[in-house]
Amino acid sequence: MKLSAEKRSHSGEVRVLVATPLGLNGRGGIDRLNDAIFETLGTTSDTTVVAERLVTRGQRGLFAAQFVFFFALIKLILRRVTGKIDLLHINLSDWGSSYRKATLGAAARMLGIPYVVHLHGAVFDEFWGAAPRRLATAIDNLFRHSRKIIVLGSYWAETVKSRVPDAADRIVILPNATRAASHVRMPPTDSRVRITSLGQLGERKGTPQLIEALSQLSSKPGWVATIAGDGGVNEARSRIAEIGLKDRVAVPGWLGPDDTAELLSRTDVLVLPTFAENLPMVILEAFAHGVPVISTPVGAIPEVVQSGRNGILVPVGDVEALVAAIDQLIESPTMRASFGEAARRDHSTKYEITTYVSTLAEIWADLAATPRFDSRTSMGLGEVRS
Repeated sequence: MKLSAEKRSHSGEVRVLVATPLGLNGRGGIDRLNDAIFETLGTTSDTTVVAERLVTRGQRGLFAAQFVFFFALIKLILRRVTGKIDLLHINLSDWGSSYRKATLGAAARMLGIPYVVHLHGAVFDEFWGAAPRRLATAIDNLFRHSRKIIVLGSYWAETVKSRVPDAADRIVILPNATRAASHVRMPPTDSRVRITSLGQLGERKGTPQLIEALSQLSSKPGWVATIAGDGGVNEARSRIAEIGLKDRVAVPGWLGPDDTAELLSRTDVLVLPTFAENLPMVILEAFAHGVPVISTPVGAIPEVVQSGRNGILVPVGDVEALVAAIDQLIESPTMRASFGEAARRDHSTKYEITTYVSTLAEIWADLAATPRFDSRTSMGLGEVRS
């Protein structure tokens, strides 16, 4: 995570405030990514980056979220007044996140704080296109005045370019990353293939289609499954009991990072038949454990899961294709091993958190080393050097 001598001499200490929704140990993908980023920064001494979380929603419900966001704005103002901020890093998703982050971006522009927009959100493309005019304009401006726009894949780069063409030269594609596997891979205690699905249980993640596919495979021996996550847990359990798979399919509910890693260490196939995604962290976590993935070609997933190499892609909502893909990997240990090894190599070379944080730190340092702007910039009144 070294910053070049030239960048260090220009920027000194790079002070970054990272706007993230829930904070430490938050359940969403944004906070899981940020936990890994902060952990990596904390264990690397050879860097001048000083990053701090700016929690914008919190974990105590919607009513408390209003106060959390108010205090986030106060904190941003205080950092500007005391000169203890060089850059604001805004993690953006859809729905409520867009309202908060558009407001945060407007405040940053008024305060003369340069910022980066980091786009997440599984349905952000649909949300942006259908947003009320006032909100859509605010989101446009959030991107338009961002120093850099980080997206997770080419699909999302094109989404931003199509809406804000003048921001095209500031877009950086930086796929998500995760830690290396923290648990040694555990071989099965019997010959059954262990199928896992992780995420928010419900329609968007394709949970009903997965359960239907497992139902169609019920007469086939040699497999067990775990469907873990929050959301529609009770509905999934009821449906599994209804179709008589309670003894073969476990639904443990939400799992924390350690339990997730332990589950992946004893997983042979990860299945995520999702209808909408940006780039799911769980796919990269599976890759880190050498687990092949069955998923769908939505968002940036087809840029990561290469069908026939490190996994299999099936059409969205196609239960028959999902059954065929699961059956294929159950029947072929050679294919599972080949796909899993390719997934592990891909994680090591493309999606490992240390390399990711080094790239992110370079982006922050580059921006901190260039002239800063004040509120007049957003009104076209010129540049103010710090």
